[in-house]
Amino acid sequence: MNIGIIDWIIIAIYLAGMLVIGFIAKGKIETMDDFILGGRRFNRWALIGTILATMVGSGMLMGAVGNVYTSGAESSAFWIYIGMGIGLVTMGIWSKAIRNTNARSLAEITSVFGVSTRLAAAIVVSIYAVALVAINIAGLRTIIVYVFSGINISIPVATIIAAAISIAYTAMGGFFAVVWTDVAQLGIMILGVFIIGPIIGLTMVDGGMDTIITTYEAEGMTITNPLAGGVTVGIVGTVLTYFLTSPGDPTMPQRALSAKDAKTARFSFTTTGIIALLFGVSILVIGGAIHVLMPGIEAKDSVLPLFIATYYPPVIKGICLAGTVAAVMSSFDSFLILATTHIMYDIGRTIKPDMPEEKISKALPKLTIIIGILGIIVALFITSLLDYLTAVFSIVGSALVPVLVAALFFKYKTSKRAATLSIILGGGIPAVLFFTVGYDVPLGDPTFIGVGASILTLIIGSLIWKDKVSVEEKAA
Repeated sequence: MNIGIIDWIIIAIYLAGMLVIGFIAKGKIETMDDFILGGRRFNRWALIGTILATMVGSGMLMGAVGNVYTSGAESSAFWIYIGMGIGLVTMGIWSKAIRNTNARSLAEITSVFGVSTRLAAAIVVSIYAVALVAINIAGLRTIIVYVFSGINISIPVATIIAAAISIAYTAMGGFFAVVWTDVAQLGIMILGVFIIGPIIGLTMVDGGMDTIITTYEAEGMTITNPLAGGVTVGIVGTVLTYFLTSPGDPTMPQRALSAKDAKTARFSFTTTGIIALLFGVSILVIGGAIHVLMPGIEAKDSVLPLFIATYYPPVIKGICLAGTVAAVMSSFDSFLILATTHIMYDIGRTIKPDMPEEKISKALPKLTIIIGILGIIVALFITSLLDYLTAVFSIVGSALVPVLVAALFFKYKTSKRAATLSIILGGGIPAVLFFTVGYDVPLGDPTFIGVGASILTLIIGSLIWKDKVSVEEKAA
């Protein structure tokens, strides 16, 4: 690929900048609250940056563009952003109730149903976080292998290089470093991909959008009508999956808890939901333009970085390649800190309630490095970013959203045993289905079955098992 020295310099400056932010943030870490939630002091712009940057990772960016490239507007990509946008607005509505729990994590919110429920939630979150760490390492690896192929680097080495910087600044600065690197990364991502991408794509295609439309039509597809095939089970399943992922993704309650106040959290989530819808439109234009300009690319996850490396002018190319790296690193660091938090704080505290906070605080950076290494190993086995991402999102949404709603709004009507069992069945059933029969199930998507099982378990289980609630608990 034609990547000039100036582009390399820009990318190097960007990566060095992330490490600098991590080093600065390290000086602000004094307590466990600082490492896990950044001291609960972030303003609305910081939250908007970290929410969007976290959600739009390698699968939601490179995977989604590749999906449009292959299947047009009827692909799942557009509906992914619709579902995510609706889910983020919903998070804005729920954010006050989440903050009222004064918890530090999603698993701790569910602890109103007892130790077993918290432990079950923490295990699901930890597995999910490691999986997302791996997905984003795989995304970074894809960028290095396909775009920086001139340096003749092996996949394992590329994977290690891709992960090392994010692991370093996350271990140094905790959640504070994650948020402010996310803000910087989102700015680069919006400029380099979501604004410049459509402009260059439409400029380079002879005939602009009209040519893109006719190209897809000639191939029996559409780039302008996501509902060309009608409202299908696949569309509803995709929207449901990514709707559930926004409140069900444990990084999102964490962001609500880290805001300086409830109004800040609500504004930030509502705003990001609206922006997500605009991102969905931008993804269609970018994917469509690349389909016309660069037909026949077999590795669909590499479509976006190859487009940037081939068609962007110098300097802008460097900024935008940094933008694709930013999109992946911003999700990687968030899930890295998420896994660390739930393993050390939630699982550790559940198993050993008297564990001192000072001991947990000292162990968090070390565990961050261990989780990063584990993510590298898992990443070597990932072949399709978006497919893997959708399956993982479905599992965590089914497992955690129903019990989260119960903890926030129905905690005195929900049985503790029912809450624990709903997490196990809500996550376990779709996990087994995805990895055995895939989408060949009743209703056409394991997500429906998982959510249904979780909700029914909460309702029926709460009717069968009645918990005694004291007057003091109700007054609390």
